[in-house]
Amino acid sequence: MPEDNPSAPTADEALSAWENGAGNTPDAPPHPKLAHIKSLFAAHTDVCSLEDVLSAAMNDAGEAASVTVEVQPGLLALLAHIEKLDSARVGRNPAPPSRVLAQIVSNHLENLLHTIVTDPTSHPHYAELWNDLCAAEGAPELAVPTGDGADRTPPAEGGPF
Repeated sequence: MPEDNPSAPTADEALSAWENGAGNTPDAPPHPKLAHIKSLFAAHTDVCSLEDVLSAAMNDAGEAASVTVEVQPGLLALLAHIEKLDSARVGRNPAPPSRVLAQIVSNHLENLLHTIVTDPTSHPHYAELWNDLCAAEGAPELAVPTGDGADRTPPAEGGPF
C-alpha cells in the first residue's frame, strides 16, 4: 500500500535529523594536556608492568591455583548458613563452604581486574603516579582524588580514563 504522506521522513531519517540537531550536543573539548599526560602515564615503567600483569590475567587459560584461606569458624558457619538458605530458595543442594569461598574470592579478583583495566587510577599507587604527572606538567586540575578525601566516585567529567 502506498504511503499516505510520501514526503514524511522515515524513522532513520528522523533519527538522523534529531542526532544532527537538538540531540547532537558536542562533547567539551579535552584538556589540552590530557593526551600528553596519558601518553606519559602509559609509558611509565610501573604502568607498563601493570599492563603485562593485566594482559596475563585477562588471557589466563591455566588451571586454577589452590590457595588456603584462614577464616574464623563463626564466619564459616555464617557462610554455610547463608548458602543453605540461598540454595533452598532456588531448589539446589548447598555448595560446600570451600566452593562458595572460592567463588567469593574469584568474584573479588575479577572485579579488581575490571576496575584496574577500566581505570588504573582507582588504585592509590597509580592515582599518585597520575597526580605526580599532572603536577609536573602543570595541570593539577586533571588530578584524581586520593587518600581520605577520595570518595571512590568518579569526578563529574568521568575521570582521565
